[in-house]
Amino acid sequence: MKVSSKDILKLILSLGITGYILYNSTKTTDWNQIWEALKSFKYEWILVSVLLSLFSHGLRAYRWAMLLGTQGPRPSTWTAFLAVMACYLGNMAIPRLGEVARCTIMKEEKDIPVTFSLGTVITDRLLDLFMLMLLAMFLLAMQFDLLKSYFSQFIDDKLPFLITIWPFLALAGVLGLLAILFFVRKSKEERNPKSIYYKINQKGNELISGIKAIKKVENPLGFWVSTLGIWVLYFAMLYIISFGYAPTAELSLIAGVAVLVMGSLGMAAPVNNGIGAYQALVASILVVYGITYNDGYVFAVVSHGSQVVSVILFGFLSLLILNFRKKKKRIDTNEK
Repeated sequence: MKVSSKDILKLILSLGITGYILYNSTKTTDWNQIWEALKSFKYEWILVSVLLSLFSHGLRAYRWAMLLGTQGPRPSTWTAFLAVMACYLGNMAIPRLGEVARCTIMKEEKDIPVTFSLGTVITDRLLDLFMLMLLAMFLLAMQFDLLKSYFSQFIDDKLPFLITIWPFLALAGVLGLLAILFFVRKSKEERNPKSIYYKINQKGNELISGIKAIKKVENPLGFWVSTLGIWVLYFAMLYIISFGYAPTAELSLIAGVAVLVMGSLGMAAPVNNGIGAYQALVASILVVYGITYNDGYVFAVVSHGSQVVSVILFGFLSLLILNFRKKKKRIDTNEK
């Protein structure tokens, strides 16, 4: 897949934001203390966490395969898993590039239209947002008094910046909405199959069909159980790492939920793999639960770093397997 100048610009911007966040979140950090703490970590817990993460990726692949199967023959969970791992690896290079990459893989493997696949990916991410919102509401309901001061301070710190940029964000949003409405109207009116507006309409219909695929899954119970299972495993793989580090060894379950919520917000930030944002948010929320910022930062570095290493390893293995399958398919086709 070709990398456009837009992707390169996005990468540069993402790296710039990452650097800024890392600088601001670590400028008062005692790196000697961090290094000593890292050496004291019990790394067997990390292996268990990585194993749990692979199960969560497998469940995501299973759920995605169900969505893709509403269009035609359902791809295997194994093929979907390889595409998902390649997606995570791609996102480490350029944010959101992997989402397009996994749709491209499904086009090559199973001839599923890219725009339809992209629609199912949007549904996949909306489900994640839904689960994250449920967790956040549960957390606020259980710990409102404790978290009120944390979020008040966070808003106070960021309010001047938000006041400065909100007019630009609002203008960009309005212009984007007007552009979408213009293209939608033109594409619906166009009847010439060669027109770009006609093609946009066709692709838009495929995209919407992918988003609506959730209504057509053959096994709704399995679909929603896997959705819940993904987030149970996310919690487990994060919480279990706390056992390997003395300052977090007695972390409460509700504190683990808080870490999951803030860590997920960090991963959603427009930076490469959440680097910087994840560590800053996780370390800051752990302070609320009596853990020092430096100790929280160590926990965040290890929990995040272990997943990065895991994605690099299994992502590359997935790409190798996909490449081998592609070559084998080409050879088999030539022999016929």
